[in-house]
Amino acid sequence: MSPTSSAVVQAPGKVWLVTSATSPLGFSIARQALRNGDSVVAGCSAEEYTAFRDFKPPDGNATANNAKARQKRDADDVPALGIGILSRLGGPQCLPVTLNTKTVTSCQAALAHAISTFGRVDILLNCTSHTYYGALGECDDWHAREQFEVSYFGTINIAKTVVKDMREKGTGGHIICVTSLAAQTGTPGLSLLTAAHHAVEGFMEALAFEIAPFNIKLTNVEPSIMTYLLTNPVHLPREAPDDGEEPVNEEKNTEGDEDCDDEDEEEHLTPRMGAANLRKMLESVTLQSDSEDNNAPAGSDRETSTSEITTPLPRVLRYPGINPTMQLEMVAETVKVIMAVAGKDNPPGRIIVGGEEGGEDGEGGVQSVKERMKAVSEELEEFLESSMDVDVPNAVVDDQADEGNLFQV
Repeated sequence: MSPTSSAVVQAPGKVWLVTSATSPLGFSIARQALRNGDSVVAGCSAEEYTAFRDFKPPDGNATANNAKARQKRDADDVPALGIGILSRLGGPQCLPVTLNTKTVTSCQAALAHAISTFGRVDILLNCTSHTYYGALGECDDWHAREQFEVSYFGTINIAKTVVKDMREKGTGGHIICVTSLAAQTGTPGLSLLTAAHHAVEGFMEALAFEIAPFNIKLTNVEPSIMTYLLTNPVHLPREAPDDGEEPVNEEKNTEGDEDCDDEDEEEHLTPRMGAANLRKMLESVTLQSDSEDNNAPAGSDRETSTSEITTPLPRVLRYPGINPTMQLEMVAETVKVIMAVAGKDNPPGRIIVGGEEGGEDGEGGVQSVKERMKAVSEELEEFLESSMDVDVPNAVVDDQADEGNLFQV
């Protein structure tokens, strides 16, 4: 049953709609917003919502020792990113809702619950993401379609739904969309993600001009590709063999990997090292051995060493098997940036977080974008003469055009 209008809470602070409040980034943002006194509409899957609904809180008459045990359990639950943690933290200021951005009706229903409860949405954080990794020959047609269904069409669905309400109310608002540096630079093995993120940012840039008169702001947030890949579900297709050759043994090191020492492997695992090392890193944190539970929840605290992988399981979307606490630490910089710009009168249209080459305060990411812009500028100057030759004053005119014989053979 939907709440009646009399049940609307006069929400203090801002009202956030987080599309994926159980992802590391969405969870961290929602938690910080609640601690700041804001209200949060926490989007989650139907399965996660069912688990939250069936959750039974501990006995409130616990002794001091039991209270400490309960606090320890809650702390241990944080890495699991359960929606119940946010609900216990925010109380009436946290509204869990089922949300699947691929479906317009789901977006509309989530917004309706938000309006019925808090009366408005001030900030939309679109952070629902996943990645299909692989070279073009390794990816099926449905991989590309599904990548765009979530990353691009899902963004359109939720943005259109929220913008319509913000315009009708005339209160304005802020739409924040999390992409990655793939929206700026191409990376081997990430052609599908790169295309989707380019499309998202192109859509957002054009939309910004349409809704600016209604005091609705837009911001694209670009964390590093490593942060994005390691804190969102990843799908790894089987590696395609070269024509006429045997399939690649996925357990063997690919050529060139022996140059990376174990102690500094993490430092060298960047997209600039090529698809081989990047794929090796993703396989080491996403593949599971047969002895493990394939249905374990995303974000569970479980690690898998490469030596344990005997027969890889079928490739499905799964969160990388990284310690969830580490995942929360990885998104900390992105959280800091988002909280700094959210709801501001004049937020940036695009902001870069972190970088592929490390650096302090995101210098690496900014530097990689500067290098790309420099390359584009140099290429423009190199072929400037060819570009200018097509100007009308310099164009070659066909003498037959004036005689109406242009299309005659």
